[in-house]
Amino acid sequence: GASNLRASHSSRHAPNRRNHSRTIASGNPRTGSVCPSFGEPLLKPAGLLFEYDNIASLRSCNDDDELDVRLLPKDGDNLTERVKPPESDFFFIPQVTRDGDERQRKRVLVLCTGGTLTMTPNSDIGGALSPVPGALTDFMKSMLELTNDKMPEVVVHEYSPLLDSADMGPPDWQVIARDIKSNYLHFDGFVVISGTDTMAYAATALSFMLENLGKPIVFTGSQVPIAEPHSDARQNLIMALIFAAREAPICEVTIFFHGRLLRACRSQKVNAGALHAFDSPNMPPLATTGITINENSHLILPPARGVLRVHTRMDTRLLALRPVPGFDDQILRHTIEAGAESGSLRALVLQLYGTGNAPAAKKDLIECLKRATDLGILVIASTQCHKGSVMMGHYATGKALESAGVVPSNDMTLEAISCKVAYLMGRGDLSTEEVGKLMLTHTDALPPPPFSSTYQRISRNGRILY
Repeated sequence: GASNLRASHSSRHAPNRRNHSRTIASGNPRTGSVCPSFGEPLLKPAGLLFEYDNIASLRSCNDDDELDVRLLPKDGDNLTERVKPPESDFFFIPQVTRDGDERQRKRVLVLCTGGTLTMTPNSDIGGALSPVPGALTDFMKSMLELTNDKMPEVVVHEYSPLLDSADMGPPDWQVIARDIKSNYLHFDGFVVISGTDTMAYAATALSFMLENLGKPIVFTGSQVPIAEPHSDARQNLIMALIFAAREAPICEVTIFFHGRLLRACRSQKVNAGALHAFDSPNMPPLATTGITINENSHLILPPARGVLRVHTRMDTRLLALRPVPGFDDQILRHTIEAGAESGSLRALVLQLYGTGNAPAAKKDLIECLKRATDLGILVIASTQCHKGSVMMGHYATGKALESAGVVPSNDMTLEAISCKVAYLMGRGDLSTEEVGKLMLTHTDALPPPPFSSTYQRISRNGRILY
């Protein structure tokens, strides 16, 4: 019953730490470009929240402030340092038996960034919804489902301030990635509560930033605030916790929403007013929930081997444009020239018609795109269609773009294109041409970044992905 639900809440504040989302200026040896800083994060890092029973050692491994985590024997001679959790605000729900004795359960860390799930009407701003600190933890204290023997232990950290996802960007994604890294050995899975507007971007970014991910990370949220009686928050949260703590975990970044578990880098928000808010237009769900959980097992990759590493260098000097019939080529030309001259534009994503077509009869447009590629700007063709793939050689109009050096994106979402470009260009070891070639390389097959631990990932059909 509810009496079995115990919670502790600390009022202590986390000590000062180095900024988790510090952006490293990364000089590209081939282009001479520098990855710019994109400002300070709004989220404050959580740091290490909980000390696990095992012993681990953390050591700095390079100037990127990444941490190399190595397991050590509990009573072994190699023990050099015990991981100590900093003082921090968090909320803990342990699993207990009916007679009160604690039991060993899977442990899940919930990182709450805000979003609709945590919102209530604010009279100070005319009744508009805004995040309320403590809304999630107060609600979870009343959830009898969390006392069920099948549910994991739950630790909840609410960031400060809680944010609408429209206010979040790469610096905040860095904070989430680094906090997952800090707590990686101490939890079996992670749930990230976020607003839905940019959830697909954040989840996709983390799928690139976290190398050698061997544990599930599930993003979720709601379309209706948690305080409303018809809210979808309860079911989304419960199922996200279940997927984060399963005995056969799906060890990648995913989004759970309205009965479906989606691969993050294949997902999009497709409906602003329905509970069915997310879709994976060109790939089936990894799993669906009904009376039972039904997996598409052939789509699920095994856990990666090697040490988890976080890569937070992201070069966001890119622009996405959606041309319409009759648009003025001169606007595009001025944008390209100004961006190249100032160094503020390294990639241009064009959402084109159908399979990646543009009016080839407009010679100025083709010349403009050729000029962009000559200036070292990566031009990528996407489609305005919700489903389908870019096939630039299928029509003469697309063939003209191909001859101008435009790179196809196949069936990638705009979220995946933008995050992958930012990740690849932020690495600092790739030329623009190499980034273009790697755009169509599967995430698991990308060559490791500099200073990265080497690893192999083997799919279920035996194919080795490096």
